Amino acid sequence: MEKFKYVIVDDEYPIHLPIQHHLKGYPHYKCDGVFFNPKKALAYLQKKEIDLIFLDIEMPEMNGFKFLEALTKNIFVVILTAYQEKYSLEAHLYYDKDLVFFSNKAQFFYYLPAILTRFEKMYGEKKLLERVNQLSKNEIQTFPRMINNKKIPLVDIVHIKVFGHNIVLKMANNEELVFRMSIREVANILPPNLFLQISRSIVVGIGHITSFTNSTVFIDNKHITISNRNRKEVVRILEKQKELLSQNY
Repeated sequence: MEKFKYVIVDDEYPIHLPIQHHLKGYPHYKCDGVFFNPKKALAYLQKKEIDLIFLDIEMPEMNGFKFLEALTKNIFVVILTAYQEKYSLEAHLYYDKDLVFFSNKAQFFYYLPAILTRFEKMYGEKKLLERVNQLSKNEIQTFPRMINNKKIPLVDIVHIKVFGHNIVLKMANNEELVFRMSIREVANILPPNLFLQISRSIVVGIGHITSFTNSTVFIDNKHITISNRNRKEVVRILEKQKELLSQNY
């Protein structure tokens, strides 16, 4: 059975011991560290391979949401708070950032079996997507699943957008294909040399970008805004792509 390492980030000591105590009933989970200071936790996570974080929201110096924004690694997170209603709307914005569960601290132990079941399912899906992505970076020519019983050539996909609980593929012929999948799954499964996630809700086909600025990509004379969060990395990749093109032609 897979062994999972977790850390606790909460400035209140009374929550640390109960989490560890209840997780002792799950021998394949190991506590790798407890932190009162979120900045120290971030520094630690940069150096360590951790599978799961139990995270508080209201902490001095940096709250839990700022912590997630500063976290550069993709690590699964369970948010625990004494103020669930106050933060529920904002928390749901982070479900694409590997958020497993959002729970009131008082109810956490009741939900623990469901939390761990959901985490292990998401962890398994992530590892599968990573393997597929690694194998297919330079090999796959079509979208990794059939849509309307058709194979979809990757080069024909202009961009991919979130639409409610679904994903919409905008094709070069202006056709739009709708199916159920998360943008996180899509971004992980597509070859990174062909596709680029420019915001929480949009992945674009690099080959269809005609130009770009520090805040926008242009496709068919239409501009698509790059999110502040993705801006630095997106521009870096596109600049590198432009450099490669200038060397080859």
